[in-house]
Amino acid sequence: METNEERIQDRHEAASGPRPTTARSSPLAIVAVGLAMLVVGTMTGYFGRPLVTPQPLEVTPGVSVDTPEPNVVNDTGNASPSQENPSAETLMAAIVVETRHFKGNPDAPVTIVEFSDFRCPYCGRFTTGAGREIEKRYVEEGLVRFGYQHFAILGPESQRAAEASECAAEQDAFWAYHDLLFERQAGVNAESLRQFATELGLDTEAFDACLDSGKYTSLVRSETAALQSLGVTGTPSFLINGQPLVGAQPFEVFQQVIETELGAN
Repeated sequence: METNEERIQDRHEAASGPRPTTARSSPLAIVAVGLAMLVVGTMTGYFGRPLVTPQPLEVTPGVSVDTPEPNVVNDTGNASPSQENPSAETLMAAIVVETRHFKGNPDAPVTIVEFSDFRCPYCGRFTTGAGREIEKRYVEEGLVRFGYQHFAILGPESQRAAEASECAAEQDAFWAYHDLLFERQAGVNAESLRQFATELGLDTEAFDACLDSGKYTSLVRSETAALQSLGVTGTPSFLINGQPLVGAQPFEVFQQVIETELGAN
């Protein structure tokens, strides 16, 4: 006969329910997931670590970055040289191959590639500010080669403006069109994109046909997606001889990095 103590024990076990079982993951699956996380983390970490600590002002996450008071020094008081990351040269070479638009001496000791959006106000600030100083002091002197890649992340108007710049490039007017887009950024729309071509004296019939055809839609989207996959999240972002720099920095910040790279070369 079941005792009172045994009945209490049975009730306790029934209330507790069955003991949970511990699922065991396949060792192969664990290794595969670990490797995937390592690769993604490495690439994202590299592109996501600027030489400065971003301090955004009115920033929408993943859209644009502005850093008005950066600090670009290491423990010795100098900007971090490319030797700190042994893969910088390889990385830069891969980016250069995919960059369609350059200005300056192709044999310059310093190469800068900008990842930018024509509708990004911080990109406009860079282009009309520090960008012009870089061109005057370094690009025109043959010391810097400057490149541009599309990172069109601010909607359909960004996409359209990037496509229009490619149509201008067919008539060797990418940089002139690029400058107009940033100088008159507030007024960029479907009509002004065509007006800019007229102002630059382009063959407007050819330009309009190019823009209407959507010839460069896939190119701009794929370029943007490729940069996102590498961990680029904000505009403007830059690589300077493989070293990442994020935000609409003052000219002095770029100057410090450029001078360090010139000294290293």
